[in-house]
Amino acid sequence: MPVVVTDIPVTHSLVATVMGAAGEPVLLMRSGASPHDYALRPSDATILGQADVVIWTSASLTPWLPKAMSTLAPDLPSVELLASPGTLHLALRQSSDFAEQTHQHDEAEQGIDPHAWLDPVNAQRWLQTIADTLTALDPQHGVTYQDNARRGITALADLGTRLAGRLQEVQGKPYIVFHDSYRYLEERFELPAMATISLGDGTLPGIRQINTLRKLLAEHPGACVFAEPQFSERLVDTVTRGLDARRGVLDPLGSTLEPGSALYIQLMEKLTLTMHACLSAVP
Repeated sequence: MPVVVTDIPVTHSLVATVMGAAGEPVLLMRSGASPHDYALRPSDATILGQADVVIWTSASLTPWLPKAMSTLAPDLPSVELLASPGTLHLALRQSSDFAEQTHQHDEAEQGIDPHAWLDPVNAQRWLQTIADTLTALDPQHGVTYQDNARRGITALADLGTRLAGRLQEVQGKPYIVFHDSYRYLEERFELPAMATISLGDGTLPGIRQINTLRKLLAEHPGACVFAEPQFSERLVDTVTRGLDARRGVLDPLGSTLEPGSALYIQLMEKLTLTMHACLSAVP
């Protein structure tokens, strides 16, 4: 069986869905870690040296991975899912206050937002890319990979319909996220956030940005502010102190969930249930 290495829990889940009983992919990133500045362990280097292929998300999400591959396994085949055919791309936002962005810049100017798995349509397309990659690598199990991908694509189409119905009930409610990683979800389900505490590349805010966020919350009493488990909540405390704001925790990576084929759907269900629970109580 091929040794398939993946970067983050979401990618691992999608690959596990396609592999099914034919094998289990290897997950590099430790649970609870941030993908932007993850540090490889010696055991991770050994895994890369033994891999037949690496299926990963994007260099802008895990900049340490292409560097490690070029150093430790320069001839190792790899597939960057963000670059796969048919993937919907959205540009990175450059301001923590989304209302300040008065015009749309192109991807070449701003860069592509790498959190594309939060649109289930992208995840469906990635399942097919994964199946085609594994079929070429391991033709003996090609029928299995293609059948598993087809079933997975159907399941994600049903998931998208279910999530759309859930989030339609809270459209227009104000909220702020900790990390600007939800744009694909926002656009797919018409649920735009007002602002973010940290930009999409992990850049933390200065005093001016914090004051802007506090002013925004003062103008929208009862708005939701969502933290993330990979980051300290101290910044959320600072932004919300003394203000009327509801709070919740969103995990866009699925880092608190059990790795495996079920993780992606569990992640999307948990994200949208958490958002619905908080936003439905906003006046």
